[in-house]
Amino acid sequence: MKAENVNPFIESVADVFTNMLDSTVETGTPVIDADETGTPDIIGVIGLSGTAQGIVALRLPVKTALTMVGRMVGAEFRTVDSSIIDGVGELVNIIAGSAKAKFTGQNLSLSLPSVVRGSIYKLSNLGNTLWLTVPFKSPLGEFSLSVCLKPVAATEKEAAHAGIGSR
Repeated sequence: MKAENVNPFIESVADVFTNMLDSTVETGTPVIDADETGTPDIIGVIGLSGTAQGIVALRLPVKTALTMVGRMVGAEFRTVDSSIIDGVGELVNIIAGSAKAKFTGQNLSLSLPSVVRGSIYKLSNLGNTLWLTVPFKSPLGEFSLSVCLKPVAATEKEAAHAGIGSR
């Protein structure tokens, strides 16, 4: 995983904190993982396709998710409900969409986000690739963003086609 493939995601997290959450965020040292096993968190996952294939996973401890989504919508949450699940899905969608716009020379499309809660799951990465997990600290709580991205060999025509109708 190259730095130029993860930097747009790190920048997007910083943008979300500045512009949407009126907060700051501190980026930790990225760690390379072979895979991610389930932890009792809330995780928002979104896929990328086109001239690269990938997965972006936003991992939030429950307390951080309650605080971040609460700040985002201007309400206080004490328990996880559909608003929190929808909010985490929207956060990963915004981060991935913003990162997608920062890639140059790539035509990428986003899948719809999925949100999982609990610890009985395993996130599988794309074959022969590794997760790059970036930890973050903020006044709203700690969390991490895992990215697994691999370029796909494509002709110019395929690259142009991949960008048609991308969201």
